[in-house]
Amino acid sequence: MQLTPDYNPTVPLKGVEILILDAQTVDETKSTVVCPSSGIRNHTITLKSSASITGAVQIETSNDPNYTGVWAPLGGGPIDAADIGPAAAGELQMQFSNVTFTALRVRISTVIAGGTLTATYLGN
Repeated sequence: MQLTPDYNPTVPLKGVEILILDAQTVDETKSTVVCPSSGIRNHTITLKSSASITGAVQIETSNDPNYTGVWAPLGGGPIDAADIGPAAAGELQMQFSNVTFTALRVRISTVIAGGTLTATYLGN
């Protein structure tokens, strides 16, 4: 089951995948902010491409879900969108285990070309 949150930021339910970025391409587009409860310690962000795409996306974290400044990168530098779907539509999962976060989001850091980018979040 996958849900689309009605609020930004949103508090996800444990074990329920939520759609946080839906078929976007525009540079600096930010996903719905996810604020997992302290009981959620394993996090999976899945990036999906609609086709062979170019561009970049950054997973980010902050101690304040409403922070308007630059968020901290999570999992290294920007992810090259070509790695998500190098030949056709594809997906890439990023997993963060045994850690708690106050707030997470996905940000398109370089315009997505050749298709669109979708992101989901699943916490356990």
